[in-house]
This record gives sequence, C-alpha cells and structure tokens, in this order.
Amino acid sequence: MEHLAKRIKQYGIPRPPYLPQGSNVLIFRLPSETISAGGIIVPEEHQEPKPMGVLIGAGLAARDVMESSLIQLGDIVWFGRFAGWEKEIQRDPMGTGKSILQMKIADVLGSCDALERFDSYEIKTNDKSQHVFVPKTNRKAA
Repeated sequence: MEHLAKRIKQYGIPRPPYLPQGSNVLIFRLPSETISAGGIIVPEEHQEPKPMGVLIGAGLAARDVMESSLIQLGDIVWFGRFAGWEKEIQRDPMGTGKSILQMKIADVLGSCDALERFDSYEIKTNDKSQHVFVPKTNRKAA
C-alpha cells in the first residue's frame, strides 16, 4: 500500500468514493500534456486525455488477475482509449475537475511498473498447464 500512498501524494489523487466489486477497477487518469514536445502550449480544447493512469482500487476478482500479471495498486497502467466510464469526483477553484475511471480489469492493457518487477520473476508451467510467474531463487555458489 505504500506504493499507492506515494502515487496519491505525487499526483494529488482524491479519495475514491467507493470500493469496486468483482472484476472492476478504479483508475485515476493522468492529466493531459499542456506543452508539446516542441514547446508549444496546447489549448485546453485540443488536449487529448491520456490512455494511462494510476490504479487506485480493485475488486477481489480483479486482484486475482492483477496478481497473475504482476500488477499492484498504485501502478501506472495503460488502457484502451475509450475504455471505462469517467466520473468526476473533485472540482478545484480553477474549474478543472479530477476524475476517475471505472472499468473492467480486462480493459487494462498493462503496467509500466510491472516491467521493473518482471526481472525478479520467471515464467513456469504449473500442474494445470498454466503459465505462472514464480519468484527467482538466487543460488550462490559455495
């Protein structure tokens, strides 16, 4: 949970209004780019929402899928451009709102942070012929 707490502080994520059930997840969409790569200021009307955000809540069925994919709460995840239902949960005095997306875990395409975890796992086949991530064992030569 400290991973999630760090992201909440980093991005100023408001408290989610509810805990999702089943295979649903809550994602805080990261803000759009206001300046282009060339240094041009992009007007608000032309800013496109990012297809990535911080995973802030998950139902029990979603957590099973997340565990098998090395995804944790607080990870920055990618999702489909039109995935989920957006709900505004906080509006600041400047008129811009913070919103979360509710979507199914199947709509999450992957996690940026899971790449870092992947180095300490290996893929093996279990007794049901399913592929699973297993922590690597560090054997030291005697």
